[in-house]
Amino acid sequence: MLLDEAVPATTRRTVSTPEEDVRVHAVSMSHHEERLQPETEHLFWKLQIGGWLFIAVYGFFARVVTFSDFRLAFTLTLSMDLVGFLLTSAAHHYVLRNVQRLITIPVFLGAAAFSLACGTLQMYLAWYLRDLIFPEALPFNTPLTPVVYYTSVLLGWMLAYFCLRSDYEARIARLRRSEALAEAMRSELEQLRLQLAPHFLFNALNSVASEIHERPDTALEMVREIAGYLRYCLNQQRRDLCPLSEEVEAMNAYLRIQEIRFEDKLQCTVSVDETVRDMIVPHMILQGLVENAVKHGLKHQSNRIDIHVSVSRLGKDEVEVSVTNSGKISETDPTRKSIGHANLRKRLQLYYPEMHEFSLCEGQGMVVARILLKGPACSV
Repeated sequence: MLLDEAVPATTRRTVSTPEEDVRVHAVSMSHHEERLQPETEHLFWKLQIGGWLFIAVYGFFARVVTFSDFRLAFTLTLSMDLVGFLLTSAAHHYVLRNVQRLITIPVFLGAAAFSLACGTLQMYLAWYLRDLIFPEALPFNTPLTPVVYYTSVLLGWMLAYFCLRSDYEARIARLRRSEALAEAMRSELEQLRLQLAPHFLFNALNSVASEIHERPDTALEMVREIAGYLRYCLNQQRRDLCPLSEEVEAMNAYLRIQEIRFEDKLQCTVSVDETVRDMIVPHMILQGLVENAVKHGLKHQSNRIDIHVSVSRLGKDEVEVSVTNSGKISETDPTRKSIGHANLRKRLQLYYPEMHEFSLCEGQGMVVARILLKGPACSV
């Protein structure tokens, strides 16, 4: 029955190819950029309106001082700054659609030419309006002065616009890098998690196979416990992090499987500080330690093996996990690494970068594997 309950969970996950992963990542990045685009466009129009209002106020008082005529100053300000607003808005849409790289010499030269041409155009428009509406007004001393003024305003707008666009593109580049890094970390974590399942199944099925002929009832009970444990693993496969209490429960289920097999030869005790039960930890963080304690401890003990698991709080943000077993560290081929420990080290580095310690030591007939977590787990 337990196996039947575990089957539906497997249908929730499909195997994806590297090409599909690339497409999914590209779609995810495009969604991020689509979300940023409206925010950036909204910010542009706020700055565009606010900036030209400031230019209008400044230009109005400058024209009052120049012409000593409030009506002429108001008319020129309203018309010329409206023209400037429309010209720069058109420039924004052109650059947004046609220019990929802003910081280039051709773009700078084009911006300077655009500013000079539009500044000259505004000078002629201002001259025409003054002669048409206010023929008695004081004439311009020289056409060079308004050309310099309008060109300077447009050049200032161009520089500010380039700075804002460059900042936006830098943010997009940082977003792409961070998303690529996160995607790589998620892929690596997924590979590490997938590595644990067959490793556990290999050891568990070997245990069942050794009991089938001599103790079939024990083997059947072990199969049921294994099915329950795998159901937990399948239900957790979409969750990278989970409460420590759930991990302890899963670890106890694994230890019950081993106790059924070895009976009195295996003695396990678990001690968990109540204050850390709700702590969020990576899924299956205890699995590798306990599995190695059972597997390697039994290699060196012919009569009995004692395993003690302890989880305690050392400080406000520090939690210690230790697994102690009787026996000694295996003297194996140095080129052959323990899958459980190697997997655990990589996952700790990804979830707790520079915020963890892992040690494995031997003394007085006991082997102690210790993890010190110095903060909350990072979400990947």
